[in-house]
Amino acid sequence: MAKGMIWRENFLESREAVPQIPIHPIQAVRPRSLYTAHSYLAEEVPNDYGQYESAAEPWQARGAGRLLRPPLRRAGRFWPLPPKVAMAAAAGRMAAAAHLDRELRPELEYEPAGEEAEEAGPMATSMGTITLRLYDRVRVDISLNGSVRVINFKSNIVLAISATGTSVALMHPNGRVYQYGSRVEIRTNDTEGNCKYAKMWYKGVSFTSDSCALVYLVDAAGTRSTTDTFSDLNRDFSLDVFYSESRYGPDCVHECLAAIDEARYWVAEDGSEVWDVAGVRITQQLNGQVKLVVQRDNGKRLLRTSSTLGTANITTPFIHTTASMGQNPHIFVRRGERRLHYDATNFVVRNAGHSAGFDDRGRLKVY
Repeated sequence: MAKGMIWRENFLESREAVPQIPIHPIQAVRPRSLYTAHSYLAEEVPNDYGQYESAAEPWQARGAGRLLRPPLRRAGRFWPLPPKVAMAAAAGRMAAAAHLDRELRPELEYEPAGEEAEEAGPMATSMGTITLRLYDRVRVDISLNGSVRVINFKSNIVLAISATGTSVALMHPNGRVYQYGSRVEIRTNDTEGNCKYAKMWYKGVSFTSDSCALVYLVDAAGTRSTTDTFSDLNRDFSLDVFYSESRYGPDCVHECLAAIDEARYWVAEDGSEVWDVAGVRITQQLNGQVKLVVQRDNGKRLLRTSSTLGTANITTPFIHTTASMGQNPHIFVRRGERRLHYDATNFVVRNAGHSAGFDDRGRLKVY
């Protein structure tokens, strides 16, 4: 018995301790207030949609709806497919783009090569969504009920719109825009680390910055200090917009394959490639600019991005926002009579005929 006890003690001492993984709570909002640091949101923002990003692998079964170039419908506005030389050139561009995507994003495991490269086009994923790879390192994700997510890997731009069209996400090197319902939250990036924050809501436009201890509100009475909170836009909230109201999952794979079978493709007179997949029309021009048109009962939604210029644009009945890089970078947001403009130096918000913001030194300026 004594030997058994000694052996057990030695075994317990020699056994390595299991490391404990720290669990950090989700930071739902970024409090900015003179009087309180308590969040007014009762529920935390879900942040577990990242699991679907790595799980959305292309559907690998050959012939199981992998109709990447739908049959040509020779009528009216439909044009013949590009010649073999043009298709080979396009396949080469897409193969190179997929190779770069795989280096930067390990979860993008599909890389067309050889004969498969000529078939590049829409694919059904294991998560029940449709993925369309375009050249210049642009990828479009579409759900069955019309939510869209566009990833511009070359310019680090992400655009997303929900299935109902009431939520929008724009992630750009110059800043981020998150529109949900009647509210729009914006964060603009600063090269010196003094990021600015703004929120458009029913009271007006609230704004602050990292170096400012106060929150200001521009409403019908003018500009004054107030108390308010701002959401944390550091995470990839475009996944929330894309998945929250979407129909997806393994049960939707067969419907995705049927939608791909019904997809249409043609080349316009100016050489642009046009896809019509699951009710979403995608156009890519020769200069690399991508345009998406999503039709809804209450109007259409437009999404644009360019890998060459680093531009992004979203237009819906609720919001209009643009962003660009280059010599004149900017980010602009408009909702109703409320405006925000940032040109990497001056930060200006407008509402009800009043304007205020921060100058190039981060000081409050009332216009």
